[in-house]
Amino acid sequence: MVVSTLIRPRSNHVNIDGDVIVYAAGFAAQTNEYWVNKDVFDSKKDAVTFCERYAIDIEEIEVRIIAEPVEYCLSTVKRMTAGIVEKAGAETYNIILSGKDNFRVKTATIQPYKGQRTAAKPIHFDAIRNYITTVLNCITTVGEEADDYLSYRAVSHNETIATVDKDLNNTEGWHLNWNKDGMYYVDARTADQNFWVQMLTGDSTDNIAGIFKLTGTKASAGMKQEVQSCATYKEMRQCVIETYQRCFEKLANKMGVDHLPDDELYAMLSEIGQLLWMRREPDEMWSIDYGC
Repeated sequence: MVVSTLIRPRSNHVNIDGDVIVYAAGFAAQTNEYWVNKDVFDSKKDAVTFCERYAIDIEEIEVRIIAEPVEYCLSTVKRMTAGIVEKAGAETYNIILSGKDNFRVKTATIQPYKGQRTAAKPIHFDAIRNYITTVLNCITTVGEEADDYLSYRAVSHNETIATVDKDLNNTEGWHLNWNKDGMYYVDARTADQNFWVQMLTGDSTDNIAGIFKLTGTKASAGMKQEVQSCATYKEMRQCVIETYQRCFEKLANKMGVDHLPDDELYAMLSEIGQLLWMRREPDEMWSIDYGC
């Protein structure tokens, strides 16, 4: 992590990624049991081994979710919140939850945004959200994700971002990763580098295409280093555009077709950027011409 010599002062307020808390506390409050007739196993691997040993079809394995009492789960949420506030050295806090009408869902045309996510929510999902919104200091976003609010409050008010999501490293400011990294500062150049590198790689977790999905060419360490060696946002932008142009040119030559026109490339990159960009102003919509 590159640390700026011009580190902005940190406020005594921390904004916490509530979406992470909901899932972390929710899944921590439940376990899976794997049943084969009357035999019970703690892991699917053991259940499969048992089936193979006794020539039982693995389709016979029944998964049962065992959840601890909701009161215990909500107590975990309360303790997590208090611990995060303490680690941030903050006096005040808000937990930020993503609400309805995320603009990224409508923006995504190349691939459905988060379209590959099929895992079930924690059993206590609704109870946790209700507890956060009614008992703790909570803000629920509308039209955007919690990440966007965390981002533009860090830029405008120097408030600390508390999350374990690496995507927020695209935003300048104070950060707290409560699982491993502790408090750290991301300077403006590093934030821009992280964003433009992600423009190359895409984001498989959120089903956002990158170079590989679009051209079949993986974003190599050399490509990333080219971006990281750039001094300014404009230079990074040009570096990424040229990298995509080279990859599409190779693809076009291989297929014996015309090169992708610049306007189509820019439209494609604008969509990817809008999905990846953590807003630095409310209602901001990024485009390939941003900052130029």
